Amino acid sequence: RSPMPITTLTFALSLVTLQTSPIEAAIEYSPYNWYRSAEYSQTANPGGYLKVGFTGSQIAVNLDVSPLTAANVPASQYPVIRYSVDDGPPTTQQLTPTTRSIQCAKGLASGSHRFQLEYVAGYVFLDFWTPINVVRVTGFTLDAGASLVKPSRAEMKPSRYALFLGDSITNGDDNIATFAGGITNNVDTQDATLGYPVVVAAGIGAEYGIVAYGGASWDHRAADGHTPGLMTSFSMLDSIHSRLVEGKFSPIPNDIFINMGENSPPSGDDVPKLLGALRAASDMRTHIFLIVPFSGRSRPELVAGFKAYQTASPGDRQTYVLDLGNNPYLPTGRATTYSVDGQHPLASLHAILGAQLIAARAEKISGR
Repeated sequence: RSPMPITTLTFALSLVTLQTSPIEAAIEYSPYNWYRSAEYSQTANPGGYLKVGFTGSQIAVNLDVSPLTAANVPASQYPVIRYSVDDGPPTTQQLTPTTRSIQCAKGLASGSHRFQLEYVAGYVFLDFWTPINVVRVTGFTLDAGASLVKPSRAEMKPSRYALFLGDSITNGDDNIATFAGGITNNVDTQDATLGYPVVVAAGIGAEYGIVAYGGASWDHRAADGHTPGLMTSFSMLDSIHSRLVEGKFSPIPNDIFINMGENSPPSGDDVPKLLGALRAASDMRTHIFLIVPFSGRSRPELVAGFKAYQTASPGDRQTYVLDLGNNPYLPTGRATTYSVDGQHPLASLHAILGAQLIAARAEKISGR
């Protein structure tokens, strides 16, 4: 039998402007972690996702791995993605140097369908800042005459938006490592979709953007040796492109969570300076939460910095400290029930911590 005629929709052919392009208008991106151009959309942040509806019986996602091949990145260090169609069983797959297109579904019943793609894991020591360690989408292949449509969930009432800033723990590094294998930092030991940010976002009904880098701290580079500390990286998608639109996050987040201090404490006026910058980049209704690392590290410096911010900005009543106390499983320097290395939570502990953060957030904003 003859193959089904297909059509390929690319950003280069479809894009008129980011506001009017048919392909762009149909895609719902995770906020705060995608760079979008006339040729492609890319994210350098594990945990980044996109959702799109489509008609017809099949869909393939077209990808560009040239940033990785040009840097001669070993195949074992390529990003891991996950995709699903119509909320069905997800497929997890590592990109390769020859990846150009991934057939995600064929033979579907006619009608409208829903597609989701997630960046699951990126090698912690590979450059997120140039950036090299990216998932870059160039378009989609559908049946001839089929089209992309807005996903049905996006047609419902507007969502909340949450931004999560942090290090390897926020990024979900080593959260699916095995006790037998230990900590290897390989992409098969991490899953950003199983970290506490996803739990919190689901609990508060928010679309979410994760911006976190293994080894990062307030003002020191991340483990990749390129990505600067939080004081710089909060506002930049990468070394060239700003995360801000005319000085603001877009969309304005309802909630911002900062979990930084596990690797080293803030220094000087880092905390009040960052809180002030986040307030300026959002608005006075945004809840900003300064999380004390789950191990308890950097607590004195974070609390002191928060008090300094309160003194300087007495009118800001929407910024809070969330302190869950020292978790008994972190850090110990040895394996524990919920951590292979006594520092990075496993997914099961992320679920517990996420639930605790939801409760702590609710208590703060209710004034109890």
